[in-house]
Formats: sequence, C-alpha cells, structure tokens
Amino acid sequence: MSILTKILVVLLSIFSILLCGMIVTFVGNTNNYKAGLENEKHTTSVLQADNATKTELFNAQVKKTEELQKKYDTDLQAIEGERNNLMADLRTAQRLAQQYQAQSDSWKGVLGGFEQSVRNLQASLSQTQQQLDQARAQGIKDQKDLNQITADLYEKIVQVQSMEAERRRLLEQKTELEKQIASSPTRTAAVQPVTPLRGAAVPAQPSGAGMDIKGLVVGVDRNMATLSVGSADGVKEGTVLHVTRGDRFLCDVVVTNVDINQSAGVLELVQQAPQSGDTVSTQL
Repeated sequence: MSILTKILVVLLSIFSILLCGMIVTFVGNTNNYKAGLENEKHTTSVLQADNATKTELFNAQVKKTEELQKKYDTDLQAIEGERNNLMADLRTAQRLAQQYQAQSDSWKGVLGGFEQSVRNLQASLSQTQQQLDQARAQGIKDQKDLNQITADLYEKIVQVQSMEAERRRLLEQKTELEKQIASSPTRTAAVQPVTPLRGAAVPAQPSGAGMDIKGLVVGVDRNMATLSVGSADGVKEGTVLHVTRGDRFLCDVVVTNVDINQSAGVLELVQQAPQSGDTVSTQL
C-alpha cells in the first residue's frame, strides 16, 4: 500500500470520526432545539396570557387614568374658577384695605382733635370743679347767713307782733279815756285797758330744770322743721328736741328760731325723715 493511500485512509478515518461527531452533535442539538421550541411555545403561551391579562389591566388602568384625568380636569377648572374668584376677592380686599387705610388716617386726625378737645374739656372741668367748690363754700356761707337772717326775721316779727299788741292796747286805752272824758268831764277815772299790758315778747323760761317740753312737727322743708311749741312752752334758741314716731327715734331738731307758740330748727342725726304729726320732746 502506498503512502498516498495510507494518507487517504487516515484522512478518511479522521473525516469519518469528525462526521460522526458532527452527526451526534446535530442529533443532540436537534433534540435540544425541539425541547427548547416546546419550552419557547409554552413560555410564549404563558407570556401571551400574561400579556392579555396585563393588556386588560393596562386598558383598565388607561380607562381609570382617563376618568381621573377628566376628574382632575373638572377639579382643575373648579380650582381655576375659585382661584379667579379669590383673585377678585383679593383685589376687592386690597381696594377696601386702601379705603380703610385712608379712613384710618382720617380717623387718626379726628382722634387727635378729640384728644385735644378732651384735654380742653378736662381743663374746663377742673376749672368748673374749682368754681363749684368755691360756689359750694359760698353756698354754705350764704346758708349760714340765711339762717342768721331768718333768725333775725323771726325776732323782728315777734317784735312787730309785740308792737302791734301795744298799739292795740294804746288805741283801746285812748278810746276808753275819750269815753270817760265824755261821760265825766270834771273827773278822770283810772283807765283800765281792755287788752292787758304785755311787755316785749321774750322766750318763757322753763319752770324747772327737768321740765319736759312736748309737741308735734307742724311742717318739714328740706333740713328745717317747724314745731308746734314756742317760747310760751319753754323753748329757747339752741334747745334740742327729739323727734319720734311711736317708739322709733327719727332725728333731732336744734331750735334756731323761736316764736310765742311756734319754733323752727335744723334737723340733725337724721335716721329717717320726719313728717307732720310726729312727736317732739326734750326727753326720750
């Protein structure tokens, strides 16, 4: 056998071995490809089913998204309208704020004028208070003077009444003398006046130190009271009479003016205002 033949045989052997290996590999790969194809078909079916499910979910989500988009669009329009309204309200509020600021500035000026007026009124009030205090002091002084004048007046009235009684007595004496002269021209009889001679009206002195003077309240005028007892009952200027109603003490009356049958005085220690008809006495 030649070398060339041997080489061919060797080459054929190697080729056969390679061909067998390729066939074995092809057959093996063919089985693997079939199993892979089956797997791929199954995977594809699963994926298609999953894809269909996800497509349905996607479509549902898209529909939901569209609904949400519509809702959001509606809400956005409402919000936009509300924003426009709020902007209009803001502009109105800004305009009102400017007006109020202008009014505030105006009121500040007015308030400043009011404060000045109040200060002027306070100064005027202080001056008026001072004048009122002076007038009150003058009123107290005038009241004292009035009480003194009233006392003097009562005294003058008593004197006038005494003089009037004296005048009547003298007239009666004159008339009686004329009658006696006319009836008996040669003899003048002692004249006896009809009206008894009375001296000047003076307060009667009480008969005893413990004498109790009792009377009634005739009238009340503010802080003055008129009593039904006078100098004939032993009342003197400065006498203190207690005013009672039943068993209840009402006040005291300090006598300032005295007449024969009446007197008047100032109320003191007033617990209750007296009335006409209440009892007065020097002893409780």
